[in-house]
Amino acid sequence: WGAPSHATANAAGHIGLRTALPELTALFDAPLLADAGLIEARVVRTALRAAAEGEPVPLDGLADLVSTELWLRRLVTRRGTCWTGTAAPRRRAVAGGVVPARRTLQP
Repeated sequence: WGAPSHATANAAGHIGLRTALPELTALFDAPLLADAGLIEARVVRTALRAAAEGEPVPLDGLADLVSTELWLRRLVTRRGTCWTGTAAPRRRAVAGGVVPARRTLQP
């Protein structure tokens, strides 16, 4: 009864991450967000592994990255929506794909 504790929600998040870790790291093996120059895939994979092991990592940020990567992949392949179905489209939403960004910051 009452509101669940914050610890319970975090524990559930870590269990979910441990369970889905192979699929999540595979998603970020060659992410479109990295192709666009928005993230470094290695850093995201490291954060996913750390979060799955229970280290203090902002889970909300990881959830946003995963959902944005999935959205971008769907946009590029344009596999339909709940209104149009999932049949292959006649043309892609992003015909040229994601163009890798030019590096503007030098390490």
